[in-house]
Amino acid sequence: SALQMFYLDRPNSEEFLEVYKGVLPEYPSLSEHLTTGPCIAIEVRQENAVNAFRELCGPHDPELAKTLRPRTIRAQFGIDRVRNAIHCTDLPEDGVLECEYFFTILQK
Repeated sequence: SALQMFYLDRPNSEEFLEVYKGVLPEYPSLSEHLTTGPCIAIEVRQENAVNAFRELCGPHDPELAKTLRPRTIRAQFGIDRVRNAIHCTDLPEDGVLECEYFFTILQK
């Protein structure tokens, strides 16, 4: 229902990924990686959207994805836990917040 390309600076990438700070050891590298080129944000609307999209993306670690879910986006295009090809939200309520961040907050 929405699609747009963004170029994130370090403060915006850190703000977007803030929920992972102290949770994922890769947080600093993930935040840095989001600033290295274009970022395409997509809002997906469907029944059970978060779980369905997570199924399409596959496990966070591309090596696990290649073994467990070889047809997923991360299995096919991910390189490592930082350059894993795609971000997808963990929880439905976070999906709403992430879409609001890109399609409302960054629009101001």
